[in-house]
Amino acid sequence: MNIRVEKACGIDIHQAFLVATMLDLAGTKDTRRFSTCIEDLLNLREWLLDSKCQRVAIESTGVYWIPTYTLLEGKVETIVANPLQIKNIPGRKNDDIDSEWIAEVCLNGQIKPSYIPPKEIREIRELTRSHVKLTQAKTSFKNRVHKVLSRAGIHVSGVLSDIFGKSGIIILNGILNGKTIDQTLAEIKDKRIKIKKMEIKDSLKGELSQNDIFVIKECIDSIKFLDQKIKEFDSKINQNLNGLQKEMEIVMSIPGVGFTTAAAVMAEIGNIEEFSKPKQLVGWSGLAPAINESAGKSSNGHITKRGNKFLRTILVLAANSIAIGRPNKLRFFYERIKAKKGHKKAIVALARKLVSIIHHLLMFKEMYSEEEMKQKNFKLPKFIPVPDFSIDDMIGILCEAGYSVNKTAVKT
Repeated sequence: MNIRVEKACGIDIHQAFLVATMLDLAGTKDTRRFSTCIEDLLNLREWLLDSKCQRVAIESTGVYWIPTYTLLEGKVETIVANPLQIKNIPGRKNDDIDSEWIAEVCLNGQIKPSYIPPKEIREIRELTRSHVKLTQAKTSFKNRVHKVLSRAGIHVSGVLSDIFGKSGIIILNGILNGKTIDQTLAEIKDKRIKIKKMEIKDSLKGELSQNDIFVIKECIDSIKFLDQKIKEFDSKINQNLNGLQKEMEIVMSIPGVGFTTAAAVMAEIGNIEEFSKPKQLVGWSGLAPAINESAGKSSNGHITKRGNKFLRTILVLAANSIAIGRPNKLRFFYERIKAKKGHKKAIVALARKLVSIIHHLLMFKEMYSEEEMKQKNFKLPKFIPVPDFSIDDMIGILCEAGYSVNKTAVKT
């Protein structure tokens, strides 16, 4: 919690407008309404600075708080508050009352600030989260192809481990282009596929309609397009991680953690020194078990799921990768918990253990190692540089949007 200040402001933000209340120790209050367009947000900042406001508290509503926080950052002490922690007493409720309540708890230093990483980390975070969305979209198109094939009685996915691999794509193109099974299999050089020749023939005895063929072709084209975009995002993320190469190597030294996972973890955590103990990082990721206590008896419940849901998802995916990967102490830990409590609880336990390990490694700048296991050999993938927008490109975009831009020479 913060110490008490003489003058503070509470802001209740919505999509189109915000309500700000200035409050001082004498009880004097001034409530004003601003739109969320940049011009009016600049007026808000000017009002706060002219009034010599010492602290501002913003309720973290969706993503609507971000433009306001960005404009106030570095100008006045700004706190982003979790709505769960600043709930008002039930009763009469409107925007003015909400902003006044936020101002009151802000004035008295009763708000626990949410952790907001620096701007550079927030930009990397935007890239990694968009990368996740592209990967999910790609997976969705793959699932659609699987469904169309299964509906048509073609069960090739039960024979091939990946129908979107090199051999799988040859088979799919052969089906879509009307080639015979023998002609298609003749193009495949993989000996493992030729061993399964009869099984593949049996699995392809189905019939696709013209609409099915159209859907599959469009899905495959979309997957190729998304693959290219994902590579571009990987390159852009790598370019933005210039100052975090050592931390990336540390996180990637953990079994089951590759470049994409390590980049997402670093983007979500930011500065590890913000979390003095592993328990704080575990709690912030929402992987800590809830503690219920009554009449002197306490018991652990399910994980809280409060905190950074993106970091929690990444860690669970990494835990699943470790669980099916090569034998190591982390996998043995998962198997031991699984034997007692089942797969799901074991995965969550492993994800929680991963958080603690990552915290320790980053805090002490150590690489992950096990006595019985050779140190993991890893190297960053090759990236194609993604050029940044030039000034002329930016001006062109503005002109296409209907703005007029006058270029003026800058004196040096």
